Formats: sequence, C-alpha cells, structure tokens
Amino acid sequence: MRPRRPGRNRPVSKQHDATDKQILRLHQAMVDKLLANPALLPAIYQRLEQRYQAGQLRHSGYIHWHSILDCIEQPEMFRRELLDEGERMRKLRRRTILTGILTEQERLELLYAGPGDSNNQVIDHNS
Repeated sequence: MRPRRPGRNRPVSKQHDATDKQILRLHQAMVDKLLANPALLPAIYQRLEQRYQAGQLRHSGYIHWHSILDCIEQPEMFRRELLDEGERMRKLRRRTILTGILTEQERLELLYAGPGDSNNQVIDHNS
C-alpha cells in the first residue's frame, strides 16, 4: 500500500469551500456556453497547449483537460466530467483553462447571485 501524501484529505475550510462553489457555478455556465457554441473550443485547446508548453500545467492535468474537451460531442459526459466535485477536478477548475468564455457581466452576475438563484442558466445579454 502506498503511503499517503501529506495534505491529502484535509478538512476544507469554509472559505475554501465557498470559493469552490463559486468556481463550480462559473463552470456550469461555461459548460452551457461551450455546448451551445462549440466554435469556442479551438481557443480553449490553444490555451491548453500554451499552458502545457509554458510549464504551467503538469502532464496529468494536460491529459485530464484534453480528455474532457475531447468528449464535448457527448454532452452528458462532458458536463459530468467537467463539473465533477472530486478533489482532482476542483484543483483543475481553480486554475481553469476555460477563460474568456463568459463575459465580465455574466461572470459578475453569477458570482453575486444568491444561492437560491438559478445557477444552471447562462445569462444571455444578446437576446
């Protein structure tokens, strides 16, 4: 049996948990926008490559993100994998490659919306 790495399975602080919930809320909206507009994907793949080549992303993270992006043709799987609440995906979302998908207005509205608000809808200001 492998020894445990220090720092694993630590209790999560309330602040850390709140931050993860905000990040998850943002990613729910990003998933919706990506599924509605897959033309955004090439820029995301490019960002993934740039971060990997710059050493900002470990190989395991690179492979994980790549495998998630590759399953966009299977919307349920794409959503499930990207919004997985396990520690691994929470860490990846904290340093997300999915930047530039939401407008600043969408991002702010999602961050400042109350917990009872509909957090699974993308705010579309172009309608």
